[in-house]
Amino acid sequence: MNVCRLRLTVPPDEVSQPEQGPKETERKKSELYHVPNGMSPGKLSHGMVYGVVHRTDNNHKREMVVYGWSADQLKEEMNYIKEVRATLEKVRKKMYGEYDEMKRKIQQLSRKVTNAHQESLENHVRVQAAALDSFSEMNSSLTSASIDLQKTLVDVTLENTDIREQIRNLKYTHEQSMEKLREKQKQLETAQIENQLLKLKVESSQEANAEVMREMTRKLYSQYEEKMREEEQKHKAEKEMLLEETNRLLKAIEEANKKMQITETSIQEKDQRIGELDRLIERMEEERHQLQKQLELNELQISGAKSENNSDSERSQHLEEVAASLRERIKHLDDMVHCQQKKVKHMVEEIEMLRKKVKEKELFIIQLLEKISFLECENKELQDKLDYLMENQRKTNTETRDTAVECDLPYSQSPGGFGSLVPPEERRLRDKKHLDDITAARLPPLHHSPAKLLSIEESIAIQIQQKEAYEEMQAKLAAQKLAERLNIKMLRFEPEGEASMQYREVRDED
Repeated sequence: MNVCRLRLTVPPDEVSQPEQGPKETERKKSELYHVPNGMSPGKLSHGMVYGVVHRTDNNHKREMVVYGWSADQLKEEMNYIKEVRATLEKVRKKMYGEYDEMKRKIQQLSRKVTNAHQESLENHVRVQAAALDSFSEMNSSLTSASIDLQKTLVDVTLENTDIREQIRNLKYTHEQSMEKLREKQKQLETAQIENQLLKLKVESSQEANAEVMREMTRKLYSQYEEKMREEEQKHKAEKEMLLEETNRLLKAIEEANKKMQITETSIQEKDQRIGELDRLIERMEEERHQLQKQLELNELQISGAKSENNSDSERSQHLEEVAASLRERIKHLDDMVHCQQKKVKHMVEEIEMLRKKVKEKELFIIQLLEKISFLECENKELQDKLDYLMENQRKTNTETRDTAVECDLPYSQSPGGFGSLVPPEERRLRDKKHLDDITAARLPPLHHSPAKLLSIEESIAIQIQQKEAYEEMQAKLAAQKLAERLNIKMLRFEPEGEASMQYREVRDED
């Protein structure tokens, strides 16, 4: 990338110097711009986009820095963004098409299940009940089983409420930790501003008194080091606290997933219990059919005995008593069958409600998968841009010198990090040399790097990036759980591939 850097030095009062020689005017004109190696001055005025930065010093001199980018590079960036959008649109259409096919298959399966359920109910109505001797024991076992099922349902509902309360508490604690991090960041900014003001005071009073300057600079340097150490320790502590908080949140999400699996197992157990109840109802209907046959036989015998001989009254009376007892048993059996059918219907409705909830959670996880794919593409694009800007910052690290003071312009900070790009050992040696230069008998030009302050836009970008990273982590965890359950292999989405990455690296080096 071709960068043009200009330094303009404008005097505060042009009337104070009315007479200047032709050599002085030519020297000022030559300082107005600097052309990079291998380029003509005419190429910079065509097809370029310029950015201007003004600076005002205490010496009443204004400096101006100009950055330039070619139109071809801007067109390449726009074409790259269009290609990424097109690939994202294709992925979105493909994912929605698969979702429609899955929805159609689910509707077909639901229709088959309803038809099978209707056929089973018709078969249950046609089939007769089971043996009457073990009816009392079966009735007691069924009542105890229904009580156990009701207890399990109550426990599941209580566990779901506890899970919701835990998730709310986790969200509240995360918001509190984010607020604490913002406060610490503000304190760090204020400390950096104070440091910059102290350095400016040292520069202004440099020529006044050498002894006082030595003591002040030593004190200020020690205070600055202490503050920087304290802020670094605080930053490390906050970072560790955030890591612990994220680990705790991940554990809570895993526990919620385990509880969801427990509910699914309870649904399967209820299905098995419903099958057992259906079989019991079939046996009871068979028993009712047998009793009905016995009742008909007894009625035929009673009618035959009455028609043949009226003298056999005891036998006919006995048959009537048996028929009455059979009618009572049949009536009682019908009542129990009706009661069991109601219980089965209630349990089926509860299972359908639980399955609907599970389907809603699965749909939510599918939406999270779509969001994950989108975030991965966006994260990849932002990472490429960040690497591109960092390479340009390393290339544009030039120095501007003056007759008395040398000042290096600060690096533009990226939203993903704090501080400068200088290693700590090199910075420590440079600060030590700076202190030795200040405390010397003859004061040389002051060498230092100005304080790196974050703007409001950069701090907002850091907060947004942290929030997106937190949401992306939660979405990835949910997607992994769903992929393990459905036996789906997840791959990283890279629309451009290695060839495009090599092309971008070559362009950056040029």
